[in-house]
Amino acid sequence: MADFFTVKAVFQVEDAKGKIKKQTETYLVDAMSVTEAEARLTTYLTERGENDFEIKSASKSNIVSVVASGK
Repeated sequence: MADFFTVKAVFQVEDAKGKIKKQTETYLVDAMSVTEAEARLTTYLTERGENDFEIKSASKSNIVSVVASGK
């Protein structure tokens, strides 16, 4: 059975004035370990064309299940 991990990634984004700022986003990843969660998120972001990011942290989540509708 897989667990859920929260993984934080930091991106460098340009604001409306052209200033570079750091933006942190948190992802919920289904994985067996912290290492696997980090690797899955890295693959996910890279496949979507993100190149300028850093994995900042990863930890086991207290979430036990994700329920989604079939729609």
